[in-house]
Amino acid sequence: MIFLDIFRWFGIIQAWWLYPVFFKCRPYYEDVPRGTRGPKHKNRRFKGGKLIISNHFSVVDYMLNLFVVLPRKLWVVASEHAYRNKLQGFGMMFFGGIPCDRRVRSMRFVERSVEILKKGGLVQIFPEGKNTDDGLIGPFYPSYIVIAHRAGVPIVPILTDGNYGFRKRAHVLIGCEIHTGDYIKTEGPIIPREELKAANEAIRERVLALKAELDARIEAEKAEKSARRGKKARKDGT
Repeated sequence: MIFLDIFRWFGIIQAWWLYPVFFKCRPYYEDVPRGTRGPKHKNRRFKGGKLIISNHFSVVDYMLNLFVVLPRKLWVVASEHAYRNKLQGFGMMFFGGIPCDRRVRSMRFVERSVEILKKGGLVQIFPEGKNTDDGLIGPFYPSYIVIAHRAGVPIVPILTDGNYGFRKRAHVLIGCEIHTGDYIKTEGPIIPREELKAANEAIRERVLALKAELDARIEAEKAEKSARRGKKARKDGT
């Protein structure tokens, strides 16, 4: 484990220059009003075991969230495509990949995620199970609810606009904790199908609302910047 952590930090340090160049992050917080600064100690939101769910544009989503939660280690449930060759597989191993092979329908990734969360770790999963083609949020697979319910940890949504690239700025909205106990009343690890379906739909609706809020905050920030530029231009012209 120490060996893997050393390589993980080596990789993070080597990739640090990418953060301000390709996906410098502007974070918003659901419980912090628009126009005000976020909490000084934002990483307290990620203290202890938490299951992070995110919308999915590309592998950069994980890299962005990795920097959002630093210095915490962020494990990630990754599909079989992330392990296409030995080099990619090794990279996923030391960064914290949890294999999920959809071809064999194994639930091993659920067991592994629960194990890490119960030890106080951070695990990220993309409930859509694939990248978005149009920027919209697709249907959710409910395995994330099973993981959080069995581990007894809250879910923390982190929504991104996917605005990655040279001299661009990515925006993320960090949501408040979602507790499965608010939706799942059945005790024990086995959740009835209908209850799981209803919980999944309700949580997805919350995520959709957060994405709409993120878009609104981005537009409000653009309007504010435009107004400031206009005011400065008028002042310079007088």
